[in-house]
Amino acid sequence: MMGKELEVIVQGQFPLAATLTIPKGRNEKYPLVVMVHGSGPTDRDSNAKGMPMNIFKQLSDVVVSEGFASIRYDKRGVGASKGDYYETGVHDLINDARAVVEFAKKHPNIDSENVILLGHSEGSIIAPFLNEKVAVDGMILLAGTAEPLEETMTWQREEIMKDVRSVKGFQGWLLRLLKVDEKITKMNEDLIQALLASDEPVIKYKGKKINAKWNREHIHFDVSKPLQNITCPVLAITGTKDVNVKVSDLEKIKSLVQGDCETHIIQDMTHMLRKTDVEYSFSKIMKNNKKSLKHPIDAELKEKIILWLQNWKNRQVKIDQNEMLVK
Repeated sequence: MMGKELEVIVQGQFPLAATLTIPKGRNEKYPLVVMVHGSGPTDRDSNAKGMPMNIFKQLSDVVVSEGFASIRYDKRGVGASKGDYYETGVHDLINDARAVVEFAKKHPNIDSENVILLGHSEGSIIAPFLNEKVAVDGMILLAGTAEPLEETMTWQREEIMKDVRSVKGFQGWLLRLLKVDEKITKMNEDLIQALLASDEPVIKYKGKKINAKWNREHIHFDVSKPLQNITCPVLAITGTKDVNVKVSDLEKIKSLVQGDCETHIIQDMTHMLRKTDVEYSFSKIMKNNKKSLKHPIDAELKEKIILWLQNWKNRQVKIDQNEMLVK
């Protein structure tokens, strides 16, 4: 373990269970990295049932080894946190993340003027909106997007269609005979209609529980807008084998952010932040994701984060020195 782990409860709308990790060493104030979740019912380590990604635990070790404190939390209604995950909307996710930031800033070992948000996937959407409520001093966006989630999901479905239509041989013939691509489109249209026809936070669709409030709210959230209000340093990283978001959105993020924005494309890295030699195909990479979780997150990704954190820290020291000279 890289630091001292403290089990804490954050009092938001519902109590959120979290782990605050302080670097081992002198009793001083440390800059803070706040981990902001991707979508799904994930706990503080980014683990969900059947999908043990362990991303935030590994990244916590990385940032703490560089002299930063970290805080990671169980999502509302997940793990030891109270509330109902399925009734949680996007506004709720932003407010929960805000509660975590404000809680951690009050801790005696945290430098409240040096806070970085680290968002993975949907966390890269939540972080810019959170920055509008509580301005932060740095942002790390992993596997992020620069457009409304609805547009990204439309693109994902188009990628699935390409997969279906590209299958060769008897299986391809069968898929075309059964008009699978048309059925996927129809099913999605039916689901959207069901979501919009209800104002309930949760609906049942084909026997499955759907977090309707979250889906409806995302229609109105366009991350390109709060990205334009970011003036702090930003690090944005996406992999070439990420089939969940567009690699091209990295350039959009860079063009929108007002502060210094460093971007990196990591060859062969997926949305799980691991590398794969599986060919770029939505279905093949998604099928391989669980298998890839047997390995730690990508070493190149860790290196890029470490270097950026070191440069960020050096920059903050210069800012502090300049402020002292002015005084």
